[in-house]
Amino acid sequence: NTPAIRVDKLPGESFRYSGGGFCILQQLMIDVTGKPFPVLMDELVLQPLGMQNSSYTQPLTGAALKLAATGYLPDGSMTDGKRHTYPELAAAGLWTTATDLARFAINIQQTYAGRSDAVLPKEMVAEMLTPYVTDFIGLGIFLDKRKDDTYFNHGGWNEGFSSMLVTHKEKGYGVVVMTNANQPQFIDELIRSVALTYGWDNYVPVYRRATGKDTITLEGRYRSGNEEVITVYRDGYEIWTKDIEGNPEELVRIADSTFVTRKQDQHIQFRLDKSSGKRQLILLNPYTGATSAAYPSMKAGEKVPYEKLVEGDFRGALDAYRSLVKAHPEDPAVDEGRLNQLGYRLLGSGETRRAQQVFEINMYLYPRSSNVYDSYAEACMKLGELDLAIANYQKSLALDPKNDNAAKMINEIQQQKQN
Repeated sequence: NTPAIRVDKLPGESFRYSGGGFCILQQLMIDVTGKPFPVLMDELVLQPLGMQNSSYTQPLTGAALKLAATGYLPDGSMTDGKRHTYPELAAAGLWTTATDLARFAINIQQTYAGRSDAVLPKEMVAEMLTPYVTDFIGLGIFLDKRKDDTYFNHGGWNEGFSSMLVTHKEKGYGVVVMTNANQPQFIDELIRSVALTYGWDNYVPVYRRATGKDTITLEGRYRSGNEEVITVYRDGYEIWTKDIEGNPEELVRIADSTFVTRKQDQHIQFRLDKSSGKRQLILLNPYTGATSAAYPSMKAGEKVPYEKLVEGDFRGALDAYRSLVKAHPEDPAVDEGRLNQLGYRLLGSGETRRAQQVFEINMYLYPRSSNVYDSYAEACMKLGELDLAIANYQKSLALDPKNDNAAKMINEIQQQKQN
């Protein structure tokens, strides 16, 4: 359900998370070796590390299939078909266990320390763990610098499954959490609990709740571009935030106009911007003090496009998105792929009707894209609007005759209607 992969950046130009990029690397490895990717990974990585319960085979069969977990969505419903089959093996095709994935992490630590060369030489691992382009990413691994300590990590997220690996670069400790549910906040809490219990250096900051009055007014609405809005409000003596969709989170004061939350490590400050005279909500790195994001306060009645959709004003949201794409087509809020991701996030959390509306807006903004009709048709199908689903799969197929998914779904829906 994504457009064709295209290389549109030079190496080293900037960072962008790209599963599609790993699909290209996967094909490159297949072309060079002449071997299927599952065989290649088994020979080069899984067997040398003793990862006996891991495989890139898709779909799983036989004994391995009997051991496979069933995925669950955020609303508690089971993933369609229990689990999906992903052709993007390098990006999304690994079946493994927490124990096996820990073997991989331990080997990275050992190789970096010069105690193993089972898979890679020390020089290559050192390069993997060195910041590249930006300070939070190495080669294929995310880096987390916390004062004098560096942790490396990577998460996993497929439909109905989520996971996280976090490991200290040098001190030997770490944890792997794998779940058959899309509940990342639960994973984060588990990792923090492990870090506190085992005394990981500089991983979990410890704060004392401060008292006193703030020197500036905090309440209000703050925006990040044309996508995000954070509302700050008081409930008695407590200060809370909520996002566009109404999810609340308490702000815990640790100094004058400086706060933390229970779910994130970032410091939150409120400041007056001298140039504009507006209040700003500032996100700070707790270890370096550097500003990672700034949210200026909003005027009364000011809204971002998605906010109107959440409030039930589809026409107002569509008009706002149309105006934005006309005035600023490069704005991330009107990026076709980004809107598609938003729709699928809503779809995965059970917000099917709103997901359908996001896909519909994408159709209006990008009427020549095959993918927008494919996504809209999927939402229609989930809502039981089968005729509308067929019509839009047909539009998708007309724009891209190679869209095998659309042809397959048209056939399946027609059979479903006959039954």
